[in-house]
Amino acid sequence: MPLTPEEEKRIREEIRKELETREARLRERQKKDQEKRRESLESRIRQQIKEEEEERYFTERGYVKYVNHRGEVEWLSPEEADHRYSRRRTKKKSSHRGKQRRRKMIKYGVNLGILAVALGTFYFLYKYRPAQKPKTGNMVITTDIPGAQVFLNGAIKQNFFTPDTFVNMKPGVYFVSVYKDGYSFWPPMQKVIVEPNKLSTAFFEFKNTGKLGKVEISANVAGFRLFVDGLAMPASTTGVLEIPAGYHVISAVKNGYTVTPQHRRILIKEAGITRLNFTFQPADNLGYLEISSNRSDAYVYLNNRLSGIKANSGRIPIPAGVYEIRVCENGYRSIPPVKLLEIDPGRVIPLTFNLIPETEIDTIAVLTPEPGASILLDGKLLPYVTPLRQLVISSGTHYINLMRDGKLMAEADQEIDVSAVKNQQVRLSF
Repeated sequence: MPLTPEEEKRIREEIRKELETREARLRERQKKDQEKRRESLESRIRQQIKEEEEERYFTERGYVKYVNHRGEVEWLSPEEADHRYSRRRTKKKSSHRGKQRRRKMIKYGVNLGILAVALGTFYFLYKYRPAQKPKTGNMVITTDIPGAQVFLNGAIKQNFFTPDTFVNMKPGVYFVSVYKDGYSFWPPMQKVIVEPNKLSTAFFEFKNTGKLGKVEISANVAGFRLFVDGLAMPASTTGVLEIPAGYHVISAVKNGYTVTPQHRRILIKEAGITRLNFTFQPADNLGYLEISSNRSDAYVYLNNRLSGIKANSGRIPIPAGVYEIRVCENGYRSIPPVKLLEIDPGRVIPLTFNLIPETEIDTIAVLTPEPGASILLDGKLLPYVTPLRQLVISSGTHYINLMRDGKLMAEADQEIDVSAVKNQQVRLSF
């Protein structure tokens, strides 16, 4: 039976009320989340100020910092600190330590016995097992331009450059990729099946990435500053820029204005023109950051989000509020690692970050359900695709994202703490 106009109107009103109620709950939840984050950041700022003032107070009076055996910080005179350190070094051995040493010796003896039994068993099985001929296969990897570095299952193979051959490989499925500076290739990764006593092949065709692509920039105001990969670009009278084809981060800035979007991460193609539009809105509640660093290749992150601008790029206008500020570059340690501060309207805050080479290096695996996703680390595109079994990464906080067919996995990069990565594996669904 068809609906009457009154029934249709009633149904539409009920649906609209339900949507308005849902939107109100969503806004309320977002408001509470923002308030909690602000309270947390303000608490951390207060704690940071307390620690700085405490250290300045005691340092001015000639005291030195001492960390006791419980991990607590004490401020002592230099003589008392030297006495504490000397007492630690000259502490006499106790009976408890003697018992610990005996327990360790017993444990070592048991472990050595177990190891000897295991080695004896292995030797017996190795010597008397029937001889079996291993079943292996070979793989040839070639490119139309020789000299490309070879990656196997996401891991770099040292001293393997195309054309090259892998011999005596275990049968199974392998993912092969190659890299050569100045070139790109398609497909980015190939799946190769190695069969016993057979020769498998993988061929890659390169394209020169030195070719330029065109980007047309439009905006609703004039006089804005344009950044490509975090570096300032000269203004174009036609609004069209020629930049190398490939992945780029493009952002725009104008004092006194907010901009939407804050930046665009795109793949510039050789053919055609890529068009980007930025919308500026005047704002009265803006503060400004002037971030300087000894390195100009590190991106600035605000509240764990890529700003699209690198250090030493001049004033950055941002809405007033509490911010967590980082400067990130893989392979370097930032001092300070993070800065918490509150931006007031009209205030210009200079910040300095010193980046030093990081000696603590680790490797992690970046895995996805489907292979072939490009990897972005700290805002930069790496010359690898997933699965990457050994990504060399420095300690501390980093930001990771993925790109496939010119589309990002997520608008905001995913924050990772290298020391907290479980099983040295980062699994991303993309």
